[in-house]
Amino acid sequence: MIGHKTRILTFSYTLFIILLLLSGFFTGFLSELVYFLAFALPIGISLFLSRGDGVEKTRYLTIDSMGVRRFLPLIFPTISATIVISYITSLIIFAITGKTNSVDLGDSFVIALVSHALVPALLEEAIFRYLPLRLIAPHSPRAAIIISAFFFSLSHHDLFTIPYALVAGVMLMVVDLATESVIPSVIIHFINNALSVSLFFVSYHPVLVMLVYGVIILLTVMSVYAIHAMKDEYEDVFYIITDKGEGMKFTAEMAFFAVLTLAIAVMSLIS
Repeated sequence: MIGHKTRILTFSYTLFIILLLLSGFFTGFLSELVYFLAFALPIGISLFLSRGDGVEKTRYLTIDSMGVRRFLPLIFPTISATIVISYITSLIIFAITGKTNSVDLGDSFVIALVSHALVPALLEEAIFRYLPLRLIAPHSPRAAIIISAFFFSLSHHDLFTIPYALVAGVMLMVVDLATESVIPSVIIHFINNALSVSLFFVSYHPVLVMLVYGVIILLTVMSVYAIHAMKDEYEDVFYIITDKGEGMKFTAEMAFFAVLTLAIAVMSLIS
């Protein structure tokens, strides 16, 4: 039942956030170890507890030609939506608090690309997209979208990133459902973060930054046209998303997780 599987995910995500917080109390190798365990343990525990569900072990880890055809036009509309939401969120928070979201990526572009684009794309998609795909989506795609986006957004612990992470979480899960694979969300996640890293390192070249945004807008417009031309191929996706499917229960564990992470987000903003 979805209620049981939701509890598995909630427990796993709560463990994830606790370990992620603990990693900040250590330094060096120990901090890296706890950070890795924050992802590895919840994934392992969830798959172990759901081992009797009879779901194919390799499902959602591959993508067929139809999935690729559906996936390609969705890349840049998804990225553009997250950029717009991020910008709007930053403006609102700045207007209210006077604070801006600043990130130090260091001096090495390669290291920043790996640590802020590749690693998050692999680890976060494994825990926030693959697990709901395996546990929830076969019974209720809409529940998988809600749960995935909910926990993905709250795991960011920052009021600057929670709103657009929520939007991104919804869109990434929809893309995965449309292609029946976690591969698209990994790729989109990486491209989105890689763009952010790249723009950070060329921020002192405003003309180049504007050129990058111009290319993104152009590719987004072309993609929207392609999606419209292929709209018949996406009909079944919209159907499974809007179909009620099985019921979904919000547990006490989910409420605890929400309160904990939102408290951390507020503290990080006012500190």
